[in-house]
Amino acid sequence: MKKLSFILALFVCTATFAQKNAATVIPSFPVDDETGLVTYTSVIQVPGITNDSLYNLAMAWMKTFYKSPSQVIKTQDKEAGMIDIRHSFQITRTEKNQPVKAGLINYYLTLQFRDGRFKYTVTKINLEAGTYFGIERWINEEQFQEDEYVPGYLTQIDEFMMNLTGSIETGIKPIAPKKEDDW
Repeated sequence: MKKLSFILALFVCTATFAQKNAATVIPSFPVDDETGLVTYTSVIQVPGITNDSLYNLAMAWMKTFYKSPSQVIKTQDKEAGMIDIRHSFQITRTEKNQPVKAGLINYYLTLQFRDGRFKYTVTKINLEAGTYFGIERWINEEQFQEDEYVPGYLTQIDEFMMNLTGSIETGIKPIAPKKEDDW
């Protein structure tokens, strides 16, 4: 967990340092054709593993990724093979060479389990505000493309999502059994 925190802090520091650079490139986000929302999703094959085992692995993974898993889990149903998570993380910007909190980014994560595979979907990524402010506005609306901080915000969001999805894909897989010395 400490290693993960260090890596995340390194990404955030790098992103905040790069925010003032006019050459910051906006990452390419996966957009769902039906909803028009930025959506990270994938089906991961794990042959021979039951949905109950995958569910248990996901619960164990959440204990390593989230400080308080019970706070982020909104619904869970082992029989249906589904866990819904709502979480947020901080984005920053640099002012006078000091990192400043710029807002909270909320997202919805759904984990679904079936025998031999599981699916994750991260969507409804939005800036916490009085009304829904999806990051799609930062990506698509011209007024935000001229804002010097927006590319840095989007970079931080994409790096967090890459870290999250990578952690899911490696964390919800069974550990290969150790081979016994046969002598």
